[in-house]
Amino acid sequence: MTDRLRKPNLFAVPSPSWWASLVIAVFILCLYSTGVLAKERARKPAVAGYFYPKHEKALKSTVDDFILNVKQKQITGRVLGLMCPHAGYVFSGQVAAYSYRQIKDRDYDTVIIIGPSHHVYLEGASVGDWDTYVTPLGRIPVNREIAKALLDREGPFHFVEQAHIWEHSVETQIPFLQRVLKDFDIVPIVMGTPSLRDCEKISKALSEIAVNRNVLFVASSDMSHYPDYTNANKVDRKTLSLIEQFDPGLIFNAGSEFLQEGIPNLSTTLCGLSSVVTVMMTVKECGGNAVKVLHYANSGDVAIRGKREKRRVVGYGAVAFYKR
Repeated sequence: MTDRLRKPNLFAVPSPSWWASLVIAVFILCLYSTGVLAKERARKPAVAGYFYPKHEKALKSTVDDFILNVKQKQITGRVLGLMCPHAGYVFSGQVAAYSYRQIKDRDYDTVIIIGPSHHVYLEGASVGDWDTYVTPLGRIPVNREIAKALLDREGPFHFVEQAHIWEHSVETQIPFLQRVLKDFDIVPIVMGTPSLRDCEKISKALSEIAVNRNVLFVASSDMSHYPDYTNANKVDRKTLSLIEQFDPGLIFNAGSEFLQEGIPNLSTTLCGLSSVVTVMMTVKECGGNAVKVLHYANSGDVAIRGKREKRRVVGYGAVAFYKR
């Protein structure tokens, strides 16, 4: 005899195991909706193995050796900003080390890195809306609170993903930071060719964000592009002497004046001009009152296979902006 179909008991109490399963399912759904279990948005390295070693051990050794080669003592004041080059480490890594030596083992909660866009035309500033930046040395979290605060502002801030994916100006700074600092996060910013007024707007927002925060600002910039060795030294040392005057407006206008002098093959004096100007403005707003040029060299100082190419070179400078 077959069993009769039982009518469902609409008033039956679910078993404890059923309730547990429901609670777990709701909890997981909440985690996904709040982004806790959402896929991490990681900006993967674009120039590892090209601008710097792609293997962790080799990269650590390379950066550590650069830092150890700097015998200069640290600045005694509070370092608020740095200017660092962003070329391949074989050419500019030793110069960058002069800047990063100044902050070794110091404490910063957040490093705001501002570099020029080499691949994508930009208006204003693109704030990297990622969760982490990845290098062979590991992952560095992006400070989403600061990034969101900037992106929520009206004006020059936006997020252009393509401007970050292949951009080396920010990426090349991170392995140095990973070797000289301990616990920190970053805010990656890529700039186009904004006006001086735009730099002022960006700086104002950054200085307001920095209030009551332990922040370091890094301007990623190489110097003169493609004059010969002698002219590069002349132009770059003039530019550095102007930077020492701590006048952002003066620096902003100086590049075009140098280009009018007719120096052969000179195409730019600071490829990260807007980055340098913006960091100078921001540091001054944050109480910075001193500048120190730490080191200068250009690609003609580096021998590749025993030869130095001095007909067309790129300049590199290391500068610290600080509060006495």
